[in-house]
Amino acid sequence: MKLKILFFFYLIIFSIKAEITLPDFFSDNMVLQQNSTIKLWGTAKPKAIVYIKASWLNKTLECFSEIDGEWEISLKTSEASFKKQFIHISDGSELKIQNILIGEVWFCSGQSNMEMNFQGFKNEPVAEASYYINKASEESGIRMLNVKKTVKLEKNSKGRGKWQVSSVQNIPTFSAAAYIFAISIQRKINVPVGIINSSFGGSCIEGWLSPNYVEKYSDFDYKAGISDSMSWRRPYVMFENMLKPYHKYVIKGFIWYQGESNVNRYSSYSQKLQDLVYLWRETFNDSALPFYIVEIAPYKYSEGNNAAKLREAQFKAFKALNKSGFVCTNDLVLNSELTNIHPSQKKEIGQRLANLVLFNDYHVDSLQSFSPCIENSFFFKDSIILTFENCYNGLLSNDNFEGFEVADSSMIFQKTSAFLAADKKAIIILNKDKNFVPVSVRYCFKDFQIGSVKNSVGLPLIPFRTDNWDN
Repeated sequence: MKLKILFFFYLIIFSIKAEITLPDFFSDNMVLQQNSTIKLWGTAKPKAIVYIKASWLNKTLECFSEIDGEWEISLKTSEASFKKQFIHISDGSELKIQNILIGEVWFCSGQSNMEMNFQGFKNEPVAEASYYINKASEESGIRMLNVKKTVKLEKNSKGRGKWQVSSVQNIPTFSAAAYIFAISIQRKINVPVGIINSSFGGSCIEGWLSPNYVEKYSDFDYKAGISDSMSWRRPYVMFENMLKPYHKYVIKGFIWYQGESNVNRYSSYSQKLQDLVYLWRETFNDSALPFYIVEIAPYKYSEGNNAAKLREAQFKAFKALNKSGFVCTNDLVLNSELTNIHPSQKKEIGQRLANLVLFNDYHVDSLQSFSPCIENSFFFKDSIILTFENCYNGLLSNDNFEGFEVADSSMIFQKTSAFLAADKKAIIILNKDKNFVPVSVRYCFKDFQIGSVKNSVGLPLIPFRTDNWDN
């Protein structure tokens, strides 16, 4: 009897206090994935009928809330449109979500180069930022949700962040690379594009993995206490707080721009990145979600070439994954940015990402979107011939390509001259020293080296090596 009375009073108190609530990201200005079955969820009065009216549907939907007030419902979205939609939710009291667009939604994540907005960082501007800010328009159909950073591990985190339109007032806080990616897609396929920007400057890949993945690696001390001043190095935190809460939000795919914080753990990065892709697809319950990787840019980290090995690991992960893409940034750093880990050229990154996505996922077949990469190397007594994929109409002519090195069995590298073959799809390295027998070639395989090889559409050759030496 006492339990029944307590339960009765619990219901009364909960009903008095209860009101319809939704996660932050179900907010005005949001973008929903077109032609999909999406979910809405939240809390209402316990054991109540919750009515949902979506402006693009011709009927009102309903579901029941549980004893704790939680409810969830599935509904279908229409084709993409710039028509502004609304959702009304009621359990007796009403909640409205206004100014909704239906289009394409992309989840963009990583560390500071993805986070970098149009305001730039101290003494690190974004090139052409003022152009994009001044051209911003609420009617462009670009919306962005900046996920609130969270540094403490929270179970059942709800996620924080609301959608914003691309107005002159808001766009300075938008990720530059992600916004340019979005607007480049929007201009080509003419649909609204929503970006969930979940990025955290300084974060390592372990922060975006779940505990069971991190704990299988021995090169990261996941048990170490990490102070608030170094919070971005914490494992699991970003996955639990900045990705997992959005797992029922339907998206088109992922963009990933991270790696700088893992340079000194390059040897495990390729597998960790593959694990991350598997985990994220599993978390969003879609094994076919596209995943695009941005190569970390040239930067003078320290002595050695660990950054080159990290880039190699990124490319290896891309090659091992299905439905993935890779953006080379080898040419997107100025010589003056040797010690600038946040290079200014974000426009080209956004455009290259968009071109890959437009070709792969939106079937704009006329685009030539891929960077050239090493295909084969042939070693002869007096020469080396290198052949490449994705040359299109050939490599751009150059009297003497920069960035190539060769080594013999001593594993000591020296600069060498390289020339374009007659078919423009191969490069020849001549060897005039009979006492020197090269066994390996490297191209821009350093922390900081800007290359000079591009294909016919101006995309840079992805750095490579033909050996697997430790040096």
